[in-house]
Parts: sequence; C-alpha cells; structure tokens
Amino acid sequence: MYSPQHFAELDRTVLRDEIRKISAGHLITIGSEGLEASFIPLLISDDAGMITGHLAKGNEQWRHADTSVPALITWIGPDAYVSPSYYPSKREHQKVVPTWNYIIVQAKGLLSFREDDQWKRSHLEALTNFHERAMVEPWAVSDAPNDFIEGKMQAIVGVSIQVASIEGKWKLSQNRSDSDVAGVVAGLKTQGTESAEKLIQKMTIEVERNA
Repeated sequence: MYSPQHFAELDRTVLRDEIRKISAGHLITIGSEGLEASFIPLLISDDAGMITGHLAKGNEQWRHADTSVPALITWIGPDAYVSPSYYPSKREHQKVVPTWNYIIVQAKGLLSFREDDQWKRSHLEALTNFHERAMVEPWAVSDAPNDFIEGKMQAIVGVSIQVASIEGKWKLSQNRSDSDVAGVVAGLKTQGTESAEKLIQKMTIEVERNA
C-alpha cells in the first residue's frame, strides 16, 4: 500500500483496535479464477497475529484460492471528500486541489480453510459474542437449537489468516497547515454524514497525538 510517512500507521495496537471498530472487511485472493473478493465479518486476535472469518460454502472463492500465495485483507473506515474550498490557504495562493480523507487497514498472510465443526463453532461463538456484547439482551449461539446450528455450520467454511504484515493509512490532512486542518474540520461538519463526523474525531485525535 502506498503510504507516505506522514499518513502511515504501523502501531499494531492502533490497527487492531481500528479493525475491531470496522469489523467487516474484504478478503482478496488469487487463484484459478484470477482475483476474487468477499466482504465478510472478521475477528483479529489481541496480538494482531491471526485473523479469522468464514465464507458461505456455496461461495466458490474458497475452492479457487491459491493458499500458497498470501491473501490480502482490507478494512475501510470513515472517509469523505475534501473540497479545496475548505482550505483558508485557497484564498492566499489558489494552489490547492480536491482530495479524499480516509482510514484504511491492510493485512497480508497465508490463509487456510477450516471445515472441522469444533473450529467453526468456536469461531461463530466468538464472532457472535463480539458483536452482541453491547446489546441489552445479548443473543448467544446456544440460544438456538443445537441441530439448527449444526445445520448452519455445514453451510460455511472457516477462514484463518496468519498475519505476515499489517499496516494502516490515516489520511487526515497531516500534510496541511493548522489553519487548513481547522478548515477541513469545519467543512466536514457541513457534510452532515456519520462518516464525516467520525473523520473529525480521528483528525482531533491525530492532532492531539502529534501535539
């Protein structure tokens, strides 16, 4: 991933936490059918060394993928258009262009597909518990009839990726002046979207980290 130094995020804890906020990502593989991608919910281990997920067994990507070649996993966080009109410097010299601010994480690693029921059930329980943790009345896999869950497990194949590399790109106007950053924040507020609001939060954190 092309990432100039001022945008690069390499702290594994920061990357892990961002992945957990985004949760779902694209699993991209190459194989007998060329490039294939699936958008799936994913879990990452505490040390950011293992990523797990699952595919529908009817999704032929798992049959086509060349497991001797590293897979690419991408997570896209908040993003928004940045207009040149947001920059106070536009009024000074006009030397500004449109751009896009965003958060993205990419990981690479060799993948394996898991068909054993014990692994799949453990994964489904972990995935469910992660996403249900904030619910008033959390649902658990054990709430459903066992034979029903067993049937569902036969319809999926597990995915595990041993992480070889992981990196992020926090493109948050770090290459702009303080006044331009403030202008971008003000401009993003006018967009009125959840993604823009999240970017504002990220930009504020980045300013505090580099203060």
